[in-house]
Amino acid sequence: MENRETEIKLRVEHPTLLKSRLRFLNATLARRRHFEDNLILDFPNGKMRHAGTLLRLRRTTGKSTLTFKGRGRVVSRTKVRLETEADISDADSMLRILKMMGLRVAFRYQKYRTLYRKGKCLITFDETPIGNYLEIEGPRSAIKTLARRIGFRDADFITATYLDLFMKYRRSNRAAQKHMIFGI
Repeated sequence: MENRETEIKLRVEHPTLLKSRLRFLNATLARRRHFEDNLILDFPNGKMRHAGTLLRLRRTTGKSTLTFKGRGRVVSRTKVRLETEADISDADSMLRILKMMGLRVAFRYQKYRTLYRKGKCLITFDETPIGNYLEIEGPRSAIKTLARRIGFRDADFITATYLDLFMKYRRSNRAAQKHMIFGI
């Protein structure tokens, strides 16, 4: 399935307050908290990263997804890019195929994710090894309106990827780990 993805991330300092605000706004729980293991694949020369594209294999209980994200651009403080996804029934075999094609795991990140819906927006609350983030995806005007109603300002909008956020975290924390995974 191909679609144009428009989204932002927001750093969440107070998860309990955030969840209270989502309840107050009557956001609907779409999927309970679950674990995700994400593999970003690239060629050894970093061809995809340099082009601003991304290939991700996501594994979660009962479902695996292969996603290609095209080059992103920031429009009115939101990130916009084409996204194509396919459900995968055998993630391990898909990973072997991708490696045989010359790709390698360039970055791995894990998170616990809870999904909500409010109007035309998909809201995801992500608990990661480097902090908690809210992602809001949907039409640009709906994203901005919802973010403000939750208590954020445009200046809080983040358009960076989790890889970008992790690299910044590593630099400021002198962390040695190569991947953003729990238990290190």
